[in-house]
Order: sequence, then C-alpha cells, then structure tokens
Amino acid sequence: MTAASSAIRAGLWPVSLLFGAAARLRGVAYERGWFRTERLPVRVVSVGNLSVGGTGKTPLVAWLVERARALGRRPGVLARGYGREAGAALNDEGRLLERRFPGLPQEQDPDRVAAGRRLLARHDVDLLVLDDGFQHRRLARDFDVVCLDAERPFAQGRLLPAGDLREPPGALRRAHAVVMTRAGPLSAAQRRDRAASVVAHAGRDLPVLFAEHDPLDVELSPSRAREPIDWLRGRAVVLLSAIARPASFEATVVAAGARVLGHHRRADHHRHGAAEVEAIARDAARIGATLLTTEKDAVKLDAVAAPFAALRIGLRFLDGEPDPRLLGLA
Repeated sequence: MTAASSAIRAGLWPVSLLFGAAARLRGVAYERGWFRTERLPVRVVSVGNLSVGGTGKTPLVAWLVERARALGRRPGVLARGYGREAGAALNDEGRLLERRFPGLPQEQDPDRVAAGRRLLARHDVDLLVLDDGFQHRRLARDFDVVCLDAERPFAQGRLLPAGDLREPPGALRRAHAVVMTRAGPLSAAQRRDRAASVVAHAGRDLPVLFAEHDPLDVELSPSRAREPIDWLRGRAVVLLSAIARPASFEATVVAAGARVLGHHRRADHHRHGAAEVEAIARDAARIGATLLTTEKDAVKLDAVAAPFAALRIGLRFLDGEPDPRLLGLA
C-alpha cells in the first residue's frame, strides 16, 4: 500500500466508527434473537476470518474436507461464491476444491441457508463446511474456526474502510478455535504472545493452532503431471498470480529454490484471457524461464495452449497434526 493510499484510508476513520457501530448492533440483534438464525439438519463447521484479504481459508477448508473423509464423514462445502463468473457454478476457490476432490458436493450462493438446503436435497451429506462464514450468522453453525494471519492478526485494529477488519477483535468470543496461518517465521515467544492476545480478545481459553502454507508439488499443464517441489530448485520462472497475497506466493517460490525473473500480478479473481497468458508464456520461454502460477489461477487456464506450471499449496500445522475434534470434526 502506498503512503498516499494509507493516508486516505486513515482519513476514513469516522466512517469506520459507523461501520463498527453497525457491526456491533448486528451482533446484538443476533444474540438477542431480533434477527433469526436457521439451522440445517447436519453438522455445520464454519471457517472464517476477521479481516478482508487472504488469510488462507481455502487450504484449511481443504484440510477439513480431507480429514472428514478420512473419518468416514460425507462433507460438502457452502460458500458465497465471491468473484464467480456469470453463469458459472463455482468461483476460483470452488473450482480448486473440485480439482482436489472430484465430485465434492458444493453450492455457492450469497444466501447460504438456501444453498445448504439445495445441497442437502441433491447429495448424501452429513457435514457442511461453511467457507468464509464467520459473519454470515443467519446460518446456525455448530463450530466456528477463525483464521488469522500470524503476521498481522488484527490488521492494526482498524475497521473497514480505514482498515481491513470486518469486525472488532472482540468478535472472537464467538469462535471455538483459531488457526494462525503463515506462522512459520514466528519464534516460540511470539507464538505465545499471539495466543495470549487471542485468548484475551475471546475472553476465555480456546484452541489456538499455528500453521504454515507449504508447497505440496508442481502440476504441469496441459499434461496435469505432478513433479516434486525440488523440480523448482534452480529453475528460472516467471510468475503469474491473481490472488490476495501475491508477495506470499513469490516468497514461497523463492524459498523452494527457484529464480524469479518476473511477476505479473493481477487483482484477486482476475479473469485471465488465454491470449494474455500465452503471450506471457512465450515471453518467459524466450528468456529460458517457465511460466509458474498458483493452483487457484490454474483452474481458470484450461483454454491456454501454452505450457505452464502451477504450484499446489497445503496446510501444515507446526505442532503436528491436531486432533480433528479441535477443529470441529466431532
């Protein structure tokens, strides 16, 4: 963010005060029953956050789906579908999950209650994972997991539009567990401080887990063949991304040993044109580099004829795999 844009956002603090008051009033309305919640006949686990921007919810949703299946559950996923193309059934994140888990029941609709009813009518599901559901309180849930970015868990404490928070940190009192993502660089003392801050805002003890987004492998297109992450070591790459945290993607690629010769950054959920991507791939090839994108971007590139590679990311918990019950998989 530039100094000018930071100054503009800081000047919006009076609007943030109104936004915060509205958020608190809405919370009171749900807590006192003035606004109705609706319950579906299966267990619902919500994955959400306090801020706008990428906190790594999708890797956690994928982790929950994978572990639920391993436990013999039949999960489905509900989401708003932000950034979905007109007429498309799924947005980028939904298509990523479909590629990871072919046949996974999914419904996307701003009305998550209606989406849940449709999904249950069409599929034999006994668990719903509600993606980005912390603020969508009309749909009752059995468990709330909140993702926080370990680098800036409370986004400097400023609410929209002056900052990035959707709700004040005190909203953590509704959470049942917190996952701090991108926590790899934190020292043990910093992790203790982060956990203590979460507990203080929540007003009670709750599980605080620390995780990192680790590269799984590299998928080559158009063959869809997979290569181990060492395939990147020493390789020259040109990056293409349309995600909320492009710097994080680039840092992961550099940490894997690749030589980044350029990075074409687009707005989150940008729709890549085939001609645009093919031109970038040709330019990369001319300098002896491979075009490398994210798995989330790759699902939009089926029409691209030029070869490219996609980095697949997974979630690794820093203290070992947690008991699934800590994250709502009862």
